[in-house]
Order: sequence, then structure tokens, then C-alpha cells
Amino acid sequence: MTRKLIDAENLGQWVNELIVSGRRVIAPVCENGMTVFKPISRAGAMPAPYNYGKTDLSFKEWLFPKTEPILHYRFDNGDVLLDDPEVEAVETVAFFLRPCDAAALSVLDEVFGRDYDDAFYTVRRRHLTVVGLSCIEPQPECFCPAVGLSPTSEKGSDILLTPLEGRFLVEALTEKGRLLVDEHANLFTDAHGLTKEQVTTQAMTKITRKEPLVGANGGSPYLPFDSEAWEDLARKCLGCGVCAYVCPTCHCFDIVDEATAFSGCRCRNWDSCAFSLFTLHASGHNPRPTQAHRYRQRVMHKFCYFLQTFGQNMCVGCGRCALRCPVNLDIYEVVRALTGR
Repeated sequence: MTRKLIDAENLGQWVNELIVSGRRVIAPVCENGMTVFKPISRAGAMPAPYNYGKTDLSFKEWLFPKTEPILHYRFDNGDVLLDDPEVEAVETVAFFLRPCDAAALSVLDEVFGRDYDDAFYTVRRRHLTVVGLSCIEPQPECFCPAVGLSPTSEKGSDILLTPLEGRFLVEALTEKGRLLVDEHANLFTDAHGLTKEQVTTQAMTKITRKEPLVGANGGSPYLPFDSEAWEDLARKCLGCGVCAYVCPTCHCFDIVDEATAFSGCRCRNWDSCAFSLFTLHASGHNPRPTQAHRYRQRVMHKFCYFLQTFGQNMCVGCGRCALRCPVNLDIYEVVRALTGR
């Protein structure tokens, strides 16, 4: 690991130099009352790192878009001609991902690149460098320590920035990160043994929801599948799917054809296991017939199934699902209730 320091003015210059170099720079932007990730044309378009907690939406859509074509086809004299869409391959630097959002990328990497190379995802991922930003003011809904992370977690970041008295500790964690720092070495100074330990300690004291949940920190990777509590806990779930759409790790999708009599496009669109149509068979049978069955699937997938398959929780503790749920269904409290805490 390489440790350096950068001041706020040089941080802005670094961002501008990356843009001038031809890279696409994506960063949090305030838009229509929300903070979201967007490409920027100058450093001044970003909010100050201290002025927001998490973005309202995660970074997920820049690797796994809400909708994207995966195949074009057309009919020509009785033949069907197929055309592959051009896979986006733009050198991209993403700034100010909070540690929860950066850690979520390792979940998506497993889904889209472990046993099958999904080129639409992996090409984008290969061209991405992540500059994470430690949390100094965690929000009330946050519970990253409960799933084995922290406000200064390095997981998923190529570079991690941590605010230190008007400057930033710069930790280059991967080869991608080291190259990006070395390329602009004149903007950085030596860290002289400085670490982020004090920031970590102070940020952790501000998080109230940190009791380890199932599977975290070596705990049991099991929840009671047949518990009668599921019906009561999920009774108020509306099946609106907002939890899946704001979640940085949810990755359910549907594939549909949008066609005319002459040509068409096969698209991949975000979907959600909360929707009743998600598992509806052509026969009319639905193996998850009630909202309680569907909510159980969401929770079990995040805290049991994914953990058993890939060795990590699928939840990163960002709390967006609880914050945005119209009926205040809180996955942290649900898991605690199921484990008798």
C-alpha cells in the first residue's frame, strides 16, 4: 500500500487533470434535490466531500445499467440477422464512493464474473478505477459494522481518501490506484506515518446500529427459513421494489424483446424479487405466492444464500432500503428479530 497526502485544492486539480486526460470522471452531483453519481466536466461540479453522507442512489447503475440492449436482430428475406451491441469501454475514474458502495462492487464482481464472464459488466469494470471516501459523519440508517465493514473500509476501492484536518490521507490499495497516484505525483506529499485510525474510531462511535448480524464476523450463516415470524415481519411489505432499486448489491434482472415486424432489440432490465411477477411461471404457478415468501427470499439471499456461495454477505449496511421504504421496513431490525436479538 502507498500512503500520501493531498490538500483540497490539489484534489480539485487532480480531478480536472484526469478529465483533461480524456478519462470519464464520475462523481456525486446534486440534481433535482438528490445526490447522484454523474459524469462531470470539472471538479467544481462535485459537492464538498464533507457536505453529504451517501448518495441517494448507489453507483451500481454505472456497471449494471437500469436497462441495456444485449442483442439486436432483424429479419431479411426469411433470415434472422444478429448484431451484438458495442460494449462500452471508457476509461473511468469514480470519485467519492463511500466504503459501503465500494464494498458492493465485490458482490457484483462475484455475480457477473465468477463462473460466467458477463462482458457487458466486466468490460466496464476492467476500465474502472474507484476512489473511495471514508465516512466521518455516518448517518442514522447506517449499519456497516454489523456486516463486517466500517466507515473507513478499504474493500472495493483502488484508492481510499480519508479526511484529515483539511487534507486527505490517500491510500493507494491496488495497482490501478498506484498508477493513478504516480501519474500525478506532483500533487501529493508524503504522509509521514499518518494513518486513519483516529478517524475510524471517531466514526465508529457515531454508529448506533453495529451489533453483528447473521454471518458477520464469523457468525452463523443461517436464519430460520420456516419461522412463523416471516409472516408478521413481512406483513406490511408493499412489494414496491424500491429497496432493490436503491440497493448497491441487488442484481435481479429480466430480459424482454422490444420488436417490430422487421427488427428488434433484446434488453436486460432491472427487476426485483419483491415483485409478484418475478417468479410467476407460464403455467400460472408461483413458487413464492405471498409477499412474505418474497420478502423472505430477499433477506435470505442477502444474509444466507449469498454468504454460503461466495463467502460474504450481500448486504453492505448502507441502510438505503430502510431509509426509502414507504412503510419503514428495516432489514437490520428484521434480521435482529429473526435471530432473537
